[in-house]
Amino acid sequence: MSFTLVLAGGGVTGIAWETGVLLGLRDEGVDLAFGVDRVIGTSAGSVVGAQLLGGPDLEDLFAAQVADEHHEIKPDLDLDLLVQVFGLMVDGGTTTNEQRRRIGELALGATTVEEPTRRRVIEHRLSGVDWPERDLIVTAIDAHTGEFVTWTKNSGVSLVDAVASSCAVPGVWPCVTIDGRRYYDGGLRNGANAHLAADSTEVVVIAPRIAGPSPAVDAEVDSLRSSGRTVRYIQSDRETAEAVGVNSLDPAFRRPAAEHGRRQGRLAAALFH
Repeated sequence: MSFTLVLAGGGVTGIAWETGVLLGLRDEGVDLAFGVDRVIGTSAGSVVGAQLLGGPDLEDLFAAQVADEHHEIKPDLDLDLLVQVFGLMVDGGTTTNEQRRRIGELALGATTVEEPTRRRVIEHRLSGVDWPERDLIVTAIDAHTGEFVTWTKNSGVSLVDAVASSCAVPGVWPCVTIDGRRYYDGGLRNGANAHLAADSTEVVVIAPRIAGPSPAVDAEVDSLRSSGRTVRYIQSDRETAEAVGVNSLDPAFRRPAAEHGRRQGRLAAALFH
């Protein structure tokens, strides 16, 4: 038997919410930090997955999310560009390299903060954290070819670079350079990439849905279930969405996201009993 945790993307509020969910689950006796064999992390989920398997205690991670002080950057959003980027997605996902290559063109041409500036944010998130002993899979996309890629501890890529590439929202943050190539957010395939857990017996998918439902993610969850996998699917609810708002990249909403995540985690513990 194998047990995989899938942590989806969702911006800085997604990081806070997922951290809260994991702590809320632990409050009720479900400690996924020790119960899973593998974590698949996309964008925000790559941060939380790395922290869960190799970082500080969840209480400390939660405290950092509800603190007023932080090291995040609130981006200046080019809404016209983002409409173009996300307009290339269908039902919350992409299915071809060509779609993702076109998104890559927009990402490579976007005006953003410098790559080293953004990298320092990721370094702070992962302070004291390196590739864990248990399997951590981090997703990204090659900006030039549109190829969906995965990073692991055996990829020869630093954890900071892997996570930075997975968190590089096209049109918002700079593409990340790894071995001379440029990469962006793996969530532009879809927010969770739960298909990577197809060889697992048991799967937990934790997905902030601040911007609304994602049929592409739901379809992969349904596919896992239809193939006989046991899947527990935890999504943010309406109360969370109302408290956090629509801009998942605004650090000001980390506290309510974390607090509502903890509330939902405590409720979701019933799924495991």
